[in-house]
Amino acid sequence: MQKIIVTIFSCLFLVVPFVVKSADIFLIPQAFEYYKDNTFIKEVYLDTEDENINVVESKIVFNFDVLEAVDVMTGNSIIKLWVEEPRISNKEGKIKFSGGIPNGYKGNGLLFKILFKAKNSGDCGFNFISASIYLNDGKATKENVDIIEDNCNIVEKLENLIEVSSTSHPNENKWYGDSNLSLQWDLIENIDYSYLLSKDSLSIPDMIANRPEGDLIWMDSMSYKGLDDGIYYFHLRQKKIDKKWSEKTTYRAMIDARKPEKLFAQVEDIEGKKYLVFNAEDKTSGIEKYMILEKPTKKITDIFRKIDSKDLLIAVSPYLLEDQKLQSDIVIMAIDKAGNESRIEILATEDDSSILQFSVLLLAIIILIIIILIAKRKKK
Repeated sequence: MQKIIVTIFSCLFLVVPFVVKSADIFLIPQAFEYYKDNTFIKEVYLDTEDENINVVESKIVFNFDVLEAVDVMTGNSIIKLWVEEPRISNKEGKIKFSGGIPNGYKGNGLLFKILFKAKNSGDCGFNFISASIYLNDGKATKENVDIIEDNCNIVEKLENLIEVSSTSHPNENKWYGDSNLSLQWDLIENIDYSYLLSKDSLSIPDMIANRPEGDLIWMDSMSYKGLDDGIYYFHLRQKKIDKKWSEKTTYRAMIDARKPEKLFAQVEDIEGKKYLVFNAEDKTSGIEKYMILEKPTKKITDIFRKIDSKDLLIAVSPYLLEDQKLQSDIVIMAIDKAGNESRIEILATEDDSSILQFSVLLLAIIILIIIILIAKRKKK
């Protein structure tokens, strides 16, 4: 009997190590229907299952006959160092990405958001392939990954849905820096309305009518002042007297009123050449682009030159500097998807020759002024 008990406990002990936790990678919202010809946002999340993660890479595939990926938004991502920012290929129905998290991450966090357009009815076909996650253990240990499937479908739009528009945020697919939101829709006589503004795309207005009282108003207008940054969904339902409430209409408004943060730039030697390495963070819409200007300061003709935005060039870090002698001031600008911008300037170090050149110019100007004054006095 004792041998049997020992054997059972030994077997249990051997089984336990094979029960391994796996990190989850998934899309939200899950299993939802969207209307054809509309756009919608899917958020890509990583749940580390209590493990400390510092690298994640994968490919998201989708049905390119049904969907078109319009944009990727990396604002508020847990990934701080992109090896390869999410790159869209609509011809292949694929979005590839790879990034790192300095000092690691443990928890349930956002990787990025994807804006899709529904072209045709059908299955969205979402899946993750080649998903790899590595632990922050100093050994780059590969972690197991569980893929949570998403049964998203595109369906034909229902008839007689209310059309909502906005004068302040007219394009649902665009970020705006205006924190005041105005929404409008046509009012119909003997129709009740119920509406709700929420950051949850799945919210549903209650069944309490919000229709204005009094004479018929042909256009209702809702205004929201001083909204925080984020993506908002205005949900609207209607019903005729003594009828059931309709399906909701949703209008999306994307607000980002704050400029990029933590803009960092410095010159680095890479394989014997001077590069500018830079990075910034934007917690809401994400960085749209970086722009650079190398402004010469050593030439006499450039001393009083002002920055012209037309001279700025779109750049990707690391950026090979044109002026390898570092005799130019460098302006670096980070611009987010709402058009907010931050900039810093790296000033060139003055050398003896430039100081001498400027001194000679200044002395020449002083002598010229003295000659002019003397000439005027002689004429008098």
